[in-house]
Amino acid sequence: MDIPVQYLRGNMKRIFLILIWLPGLMQAQVYMLDDLIEAGLKNSTAIQRSEINYQTAVSQRNTARWNLLPDVNFSATADNRLYSQSNVLAPDDFSTSLGLTVSKSVSLNDLNWFQYRYSTHDRKTAEIRRESSTGDFAYQVFLIYVDILSAEKQLRSLQESFSIQNRIWEQSNTLWHLGKLTEFDVKQNEIAVMNTQISLLRLQNAIGKSRQQLFSLILIPDEGYPLADLMIDTEREIPRLDYDRVNAIRLMQQEIERHDIMLLQDKLDNFPRLTLSYNLSRSVSGADLDFDTYNTNHGITLSLSYSLWNHFRNSESTKRDRFTRKLVELNLQDKVDEIEREYSILTRELDYLRQLDELYQSKLEQSRIQINKAEERYRLGMITQLELDKTRSEYIDSDIEYNSNRYQILARQEALNRLLSTQLLGKW
Repeated sequence: MDIPVQYLRGNMKRIFLILIWLPGLMQAQVYMLDDLIEAGLKNSTAIQRSEINYQTAVSQRNTARWNLLPDVNFSATADNRLYSQSNVLAPDDFSTSLGLTVSKSVSLNDLNWFQYRYSTHDRKTAEIRRESSTGDFAYQVFLIYVDILSAEKQLRSLQESFSIQNRIWEQSNTLWHLGKLTEFDVKQNEIAVMNTQISLLRLQNAIGKSRQQLFSLILIPDEGYPLADLMIDTEREIPRLDYDRVNAIRLMQQEIERHDIMLLQDKLDNFPRLTLSYNLSRSVSGADLDFDTYNTNHGITLSLSYSLWNHFRNSESTKRDRFTRKLVELNLQDKVDEIEREYSILTRELDYLRQLDELYQSKLEQSRIQINKAEERYRLGMITQLELDKTRSEYIDSDIEYNSNRYQILARQEALNRLLSTQLLGKW
C-alpha cells in the first residue's frame, strides 16, 4: 500500500517535535504544566490551522497594499523589417525603443482601497482568533492537569484511609468475637472498607483516562512520570470585567466593523462614479540603437458615470447588509449578558470556595489536634486502637475535602481568566 508523501512528512515533523520536547519534559523525571502546554502548542493541529489562517490574512493584506500603488510598466522593443517594397534594407529598417509608463486611477468607490480596508480588518480578526485559540488550548490542558492533580491527591489520602478502615474492620471483627461489638457494627465497618475500595478503583480509572486524554491532546507519549504540583494562591485578586479585552466580544465587534465597511461601500455605490486618472508615459527610441528620439506624455482624465438603475440594484443588497449587522448587534448584546452572568456566577463561586477554604483549614487543624490528643490517650491506655484509627480516618477525610476545595479555587480563578481573555497563569 502506498503511503502519501504528505502523511509521511506530517508524521516525521511530529516525531521531530516530540524528540525535541521529550528530554526537557523528562529531565527531572516529572512533567511540568508549562512544558506540556508548550509542547502541545507546537504539536496541535488546531493551533497550526489558526497560525496558517493568520499568515494567510497577513499575505492578503500585503497584496492589497501593493494594489494601492500606481501601475509602473517598463517596455523595450526592437523592430527589424526583413522585407520592404524596394527589397533593399534601409538604415531605418531596424529600430529600437524603451518606455516607462506610470498610471493611477482614484475613484469615490475605489475597489482596491476597499480591498485594503477589508484585508486590514481581516488580519486583525485572524490575530484575535489566533490569540483565542492559543488561550483555549492552554486552558484545556490546564483543566485536565488540575483534575489529575486533585484526583491523585485524593487517591493518596484514600489509600491511607483504606489501610486504616481495613484495620478498623479487622479490630471490630476481633471485638465482636470477644462480645464487645455487635455483628451490625462489624458489617458497617466492612461496608466502609468496600466503599473506600470502590472509590479507589474509580479514582484510579479516572486518573488513567485523564492522563490518556491529556497526552492525546498534546500529542506526546506518556512515560508515566508524575505531574508537578501547582502553587495555589487563594487570595489572588479577581480580575476586573473589561469588555474591550474579551476575545468573544472583540470578534463580534470586528464583525460589526466589517459590516460598516460594507455599508459604506454600498452607500458610495449609490453616487455617480467619479474617477480621476493620471498617466505618465516616457519613451526613447531610434534606429540602430541610437535612442535619439524622446517622447513624454502626461495625461489627466476625469470621468463621471451613473447607471439609472443603480439605486434599485443596490437598495436590496444594502437592506440585507443592515439586517445582518443588526443581527450581529443582537448577538453581541446576548454575548455581553452571557459573560456578565458567567462572571457573576464565577465570582460568587470563588467567594464561596474561599470561605470553605477557611473552614476546611480550621477543620483540618482541629482534626490534627484531635489526632495528637487521641494518640496521647491511646498511649495512656484510655482509648482503644479502634478509636484512634477512627480519629485518623476523620483527619484524612478532612484533608481530602481541604485539598479538593483548593484545586477548585485554582480552577475557578483560571476560568475567570479564560472568560475575560486574560492570560492563563500569566503566560498564555
